[in-house]
Amino acid sequence: SRYFVSFIDDSTRHTWIYLIEKKSEVFDCFRDLKGFVETETGRKIKYLRSDGGKEYFSGQFNGYLQQMGILREFSCRYTQEQNGMVERKYYSIVEATRAMLEEKRLPKFYWAEAVRTAIYIQNRIGDKVSAHELYFGTKPNLGHLRVFGSIAYMHLPKEKWRKLDAKAEKCILVGYSDEKKGTISVITLRTNKRM
Repeated sequence: SRYFVSFIDDSTRHTWIYLIEKKSEVFDCFRDLKGFVETETGRKIKYLRSDGGKEYFSGQFNGYLQQMGILREFSCRYTQEQNGMVERKYYSIVEATRAMLEEKRLPKFYWAEAVRTAIYIQNRIGDKVSAHELYFGTKPNLGHLRVFGSIAYMHLPKEKWRKLDAKAEKCILVGYSDEKKGTISVITLRTNKRM
């Protein structure tokens, strides 16, 4: 991936992130998110607020928003303050990503895993109430959180080892999964392969 696009719920500040190769993929990401959010909450998206980036103004994107009854709001050129919440979120994501990679001295090509981890954590931790709690109505479980880039051991199934072989493989924790409860993403140190 070369880019990421984030979508933020205006009332709860819950954030979703998509990793993309080309900016033209933003429309597909929004369409996927719309289906997911509306199925999950039973509520309709009413507005899409964005900057003036070309990726938000294709004929296909405009037609889809009109068809779905979604109103468009966008900031004027060179006035980032009009879209302040998104700009602050972007800054916090980038800074958290940089800090995690630098702290564990991981190569920059793990930026995507660090970005996903930053969002995962930011959604679950807040000053008084987290975005997760506002969006889902339940307190998030934080017991599984570990330091990004820390050493982890992945259990190997019996079929993969012989009598004196190791029963676990040394890895580095590089993220979490929203799809599977309690699942973490790791890379193995020997092969540098993502799991």
